[in-house]
Amino acid sequence: MWTKDNRSRYDRSALRCPSDLTDAEWAHVLP
Repeated sequence: MWTKDNRSRYDRSALRCPSDLTDAEWAHVLP
């Protein structure tokens, strides 16, 4: 369910594309 906490956590409006990764997300998938 989309709560106010979840909406701010998953907000992608600052990224160019919704599929872009933030630096923190990219750190999880680095080889």
